[in-house]
Amino acid sequence: MPSMATRLMMCASVLMLCSMGKAAAQMSPSPSPAPSAEAPAAATPAPAPKPAHTASPLNYGGYVRSFYFTRTNTNPNPAKLNQPNAAAWQNGVKLHADYTFAGTPWNVGLSYFAATAFGANGTTPGFNARIDNTLPGYDLATLGEMYIQYHNNVFFGQTGKFQVNAPWLGPSDSRVKPVLFQGTWLSAHLTPSFNMSVYYLARFQSRVSSAFNSNTLLTSANSGYPYPGCKVPYVNPFTNAPAFATDPGDPCNTFRTTSGVLAMDLNQHMGQNLVVDVWNYTVYDLASMLYGTVTYNYAPKSFAKPFMAFQYVAENNVGKSWLGLVHNHTYGFQLGSNLVVPTVQWAFSLDSNPYQTYVTNNCASFVPGGVYGAVKGAAVAGQAGFNYCYGGSVASPYTNSYATDPLYTTSISQGEADTGLPGTSYKLAVTGGTNNKRLRVIVSDAYYDYTLPGQLPNVRKEFDADATWFFNPVRPGPYHGLSFRERYADRTTSNTSNSDFKYNRSQLEYDF
Repeated sequence: MPSMATRLMMCASVLMLCSMGKAAAQMSPSPSPAPSAEAPAAATPAPAPKPAHTASPLNYGGYVRSFYFTRTNTNPNPAKLNQPNAAAWQNGVKLHADYTFAGTPWNVGLSYFAATAFGANGTTPGFNARIDNTLPGYDLATLGEMYIQYHNNVFFGQTGKFQVNAPWLGPSDSRVKPVLFQGTWLSAHLTPSFNMSVYYLARFQSRVSSAFNSNTLLTSANSGYPYPGCKVPYVNPFTNAPAFATDPGDPCNTFRTTSGVLAMDLNQHMGQNLVVDVWNYTVYDLASMLYGTVTYNYAPKSFAKPFMAFQYVAENNVGKSWLGLVHNHTYGFQLGSNLVVPTVQWAFSLDSNPYQTYVTNNCASFVPGGVYGAVKGAAVAGQAGFNYCYGGSVASPYTNSYATDPLYTTSISQGEADTGLPGTSYKLAVTGGTNNKRLRVIVSDAYYDYTLPGQLPNVRKEFDADATWFFNPVRPGPYHGLSFRERYADRTTSNTSNSDFKYNRSQLEYDF
């Protein structure tokens, strides 16, 4: 838990940055999203947003955030400790403006994001293994959104730089800034119950970067911090490996670019009970994905409001296949309802991506790029030099390592799409809160089994607790006011390492 001094620093930083945005806070707010769970259950994508009609064509809004994160790693074998303990304090601000041209269906918008720890994380936090740079711990600034929109009762179009709210392309917004994309989005609300959308997103900006690049989280992990050069490369003293990430200016590592992602969505509401949502993604030169969900609310007017949901993922490599051979089928199921009172809900989830078996003399050279997430298995009887090779994991280019994918069993610090391994997982979650919605609590317990034939057991468990207190009344629409959020994750691994990982995240935020 953060110390009292750290909490006071968080409060002081929010008040300091709030004073900078006081004038903006007095204006009408922008459609800034309320805080969300780290990995919520998959939900039906909303139809294309229609900016609210207001008396003023110019609207302002944004947020101020202050974080304190701690990561604790415990391993009985120091030689196998692959990550040191880390912590970081960071503060961020978003300033948004939106202008609607009177009498037309056109509007423009832009958002500025900045982060600073006021020097509290040291002089070179980007190269310090003791700093949690998932925030990041270093300073950054970016004009992250700059777009033009067209909208009427049927059609919606947007081009430029903006935030996307779609499965596998979400904002992953649990840090200083969200994930952002550069491209074009077209949507048509053809009937009251049917919506279709198309996205072409050419460039990607991670949540720890200030640049838009033609990369992904699987082909490079752009940290946004300047590369120090190859003459005296920085080496992490705990792992003897470089602590920096690959970016376009890195002269030591290959930077593999892609042509972005093309995504198409068909969403159909069938009465009050059934919603079918089908997505097709093509991440050029990496993988194609078919993703579908079916959600059935079989008594929507009852007290319990029981529901069940299904999800399916089918994935294959495409183009230059930078990730190697990708072949995956993942199945998911979820069941839940209200529990005792309407403000408390429970959900049980299951996800499974069965392993695929290949016979080869080298998993890494089975095809150009190898087998994605491959694990070398036992020798093949009667075939000298050949082994079984197990693959089949979900490849998620824009959520990998973020634990924000739409799989039902994803937790705060991990999910099947983050491991690069096939497996089966289960999760039980309870969500509750007060009647006035000022308090929201999410508690979950998850179990992940990545054990493969002939391999030692590889089982991981995670307990999560996530609580948010909203200081202002919570009304429909984006929240405006002060909130405090505390997240705790305890992950254990039962294999040769028997490691234990604890993550504590404190977040103070003011939305205006």
